[in-house]
Amino acid sequence: MVRTPTLAAEPDLVTILRTYNDVTERLKRSHETLLAEVARLHDELHEKNRELQRRERLAALGEMAAGVAHEIRNPLGGIGLYASLLERDLIDRPGERDVARRIGTGVQNLENIVRDILSFAGDGEPRIGQVSLAHVMDGALSQVAPRVHAGGVDIRVDGRLGGMELWCDAAQVERALLNLIYNALDAAGNGGRIWIRLGERGEHADLVSIVIEDDGPGIDPSCLQRVFNPFFTTKDHGTGLGLAIVHRIAEAHGGCVRAGNRVGGGGRFVLSLPGSFQSDGADRREDLVRAQLIAGGNE
Repeated sequence: MVRTPTLAAEPDLVTILRTYNDVTERLKRSHETLLAEVARLHDELHEKNRELQRRERLAALGEMAAGVAHEIRNPLGGIGLYASLLERDLIDRPGERDVARRIGTGVQNLENIVRDILSFAGDGEPRIGQVSLAHVMDGALSQVAPRVHAGGVDIRVDGRLGGMELWCDAAQVERALLNLIYNALDAAGNGGRIWIRLGERGEHADLVSIVIEDDGPGIDPSCLQRVFNPFFTTKDHGTGLGLAIVHRIAEAHGGCVRAGNRVGGGGRFVLSLPGSFQSDGADRREDLVRAQLIAGGNE
């Protein structure tokens, strides 16, 4: 005897509707997730295109600036030579000799500007090697030491930086650190304070972040997007190329540099470069310590 299936054995309408609603809800969530991902990728692509256009403009500007700088350097050298000869010949005429000395000083200032322009143009790829960050930092700190002592500035350096190694061109990174420290000295002023410390590891675990902060007036929010533009400056002196050079060096190494303001007041710059911990770096002090080179070993 064959039994006829009963309706109870078949899915009822409530179950079908529940299943349908569940599938529909999952499809809706997937669709929303997909739309969010598309929007994120669109924003990322827009940012990459904007950065690419900026790099192309800077490259063109660098080529033009380098050409102009080379053309200026040749006659500038002649002017400096003749000024020094004139100063020597006017040894018995102090008034005229002082004028010649001022001409020589002006020529040297122009030479410094030309050097900055050529450095910004960056005629050459970085020569990458494994470098101790402590060695590079010591080189930068030794150059700013006279100004630090003269201005009574307190610089504190994170001891953990000594346990880091970078994959970089040591000379270029030293120049970048030097520019950032000089920038912090300008902002902090006489009697100010500067902190140089190891930054937290963010999304790029292969980058070492060096944070340089000061207790100066900070950066105007309207200037944050322009501080790395060449020839942009809010100072009464300088070429406005210091931070642009830092930006170029960071990018050439596959890193980045960011500007912001310190909690509590003052400027904050983060230079991130490829690197890693040394094998013996874990035992180094994690508190902020006064840089021995700057403090002269005295506390």
